[in-house]
Parts: sequence; C-alpha cells; structure tokens
Amino acid sequence: MSSPKRLFPFNAEQTINILSEFGPLVTMFVVNALYGINAGTWALIITTIMAIVAMVYIFHRPPVFPLIASTVTIAFGSLTLITHDPMWVQIKVTIFNALFAGFLFSSFWHYKGLRQLASELGPIVAMLLVSWLISLQGGVIALFVVMAVSLIAARGRLSDLDWVTLGITAVFVGLDLAWHDEVWLKTNLIVASALAVGFALGAMVMRENFFQYVFEKTFHYTQEGWDLFTRSFAWFFVFTAVANEVVRLTFKDDQTYDLLGLSMTGVDIWIAFKLVVILPLSGLYAWLLTKWMSRYHL
Repeated sequence: MSSPKRLFPFNAEQTINILSEFGPLVTMFVVNALYGINAGTWALIITTIMAIVAMVYIFHRPPVFPLIASTVTIAFGSLTLITHDPMWVQIKVTIFNALFAGFLFSSFWHYKGLRQLASELGPIVAMLLVSWLISLQGGVIALFVVMAVSLIAARGRLSDLDWVTLGITAVFVGLDLAWHDEVWLKTNLIVASALAVGFALGAMVMRENFFQYVFEKTFHYTQEGWDLFTRSFAWFFVFTAVANEVVRLTFKDDQTYDLLGLSMTGVDIWIAFKLVVILPLSGLYAWLLTKWMSRYHL
C-alpha cells in the first residue's frame, strides 16, 4: 500500500460519504466560532442541503447524521436567539451527543415490547423520579439500588445503557463531592435523560446497527466489526457529552478568564475547547478507529 493510501485509506466514494455526513457539523462549528450563532446556523443549513443533494445523487439516500444534528441545532440556536442566553447552544452539544449515544447503544438491543423497554430503562427512570420527588442525592441512591437489583437478576450481565449510566453518574457524583455544588447532579439528570430518550427511540425505530445502515454501501465489514465500530463511537459520544458539561459549568458565561495570556469569557473558552480539542480529537479518533477496523474488512 502506498504512503498516501496508508495516511488516508478512503476512495473517492468513501470520501464523499464521510464529508456529506460530518462536513456540515465541522462547518457549523467553524463559522459559529468566527461569526456567531446566526451565521453558524445558516452555514449548517446550507451545507446540509448541499450534502443532501450530493448524497441523493450518488447514493440515492439523504445523509442521516446532518439532518438529525441540524434539527437539534436550529431548535437550540433559536432558543439562544430568543433568550439571549448562550447556555442553550452550549448544552445542545451535551443533549445531542448523549441522545445519539443512547441511539447507538440501542443497536445491540432488540425491541420486543413496552414492558421489556421499561425494564431496560428502569434504573434511569427510578433515578429521575426520586430526584424530582425527593432529592438529587436520593435519586443517585435509587439508581445504584435498582442497578444492583438488575445486576443480581441478570447474573452480572448489564447492558451497555446500564454501564454507561453507572459511569456518567459516578463521574458527576465525584464532581459534586469535589465542588460541593448540586449543579453536577442536575447535569447528570440531563445527560441520563437524553441517553434514555435516545435509547428508547433507537429501540423502537431501528432494527439494525445504525452505522451499518448508514455506511454499508461504502464500507464493508463483518458484523463483529460493525458492532465494535458503533459501540466505540457511542462511548466516544458519551465522553464528549460529559467533557462539554465539565467545560461549560467550570467556565461561567458571565465571567472573564486569563487563559494563556488571553482574556476570554466562558463562552470563548467553550468555543476554543470545541475547535482546538474536541474537533481534532474527533477526527483523530475516527481515523484511528477506521484504520483499526481494517482487520474486520470484507
């Protein structure tokens, strides 16, 4: 294999597919950072339309990912414009990433009825109800109790949704204990709720691996490879959702900070974090994961 092929292991058709799925999101982040949320939202809409035209012409189907992202972005961007509060566009990233992670995790769970779905979402629902009716701390305790019962009933075999819920709750409980601020437990409810909604939608709508459905005409992997690819990206979306909340809540919108000799507001730091850390990290992660997936190539 030539050196360029090793560095960029995609052909022309695969490149168009990747750009059509993720290009609008990259455009939105860059334009939003340079010119604000209005221009960023319009950039997302225009590039999404371009992606739809290209994908329909080449693959005879619309790009799923940008359509979902654009809907969420426009909704939360409108709330920011109406309320003049950047919190909405910031928390949009958290909600969308957690929602999509739950959607991806549902790829490994087959819907057989509302009762089965209720049992799967039981720990999260218990945490939400107790948190709203009694206390945030009580909600965390309820989650761990119900999860322990589920662990015993399942003989130690918990689903991806259970494990990720335990993980994010442990992280936010740790932050709550360190900062003595209940805002972290409130954030945990937001992330867990988005996970649960995404999982429920995916379980009822999708009947196959999401990424396999989106990319199967371009990439050809074994079923084990598709499952590994989807599960890895689901966990990565969880990581970015949690990281987004840590930065959003650590650096306040109405305060100014001295960072690397620059005077920056909390929103400036959040945008810089998205562009300088998360965006390159996402690209690097996708590239490394795709290279690693070559062992599952058909």
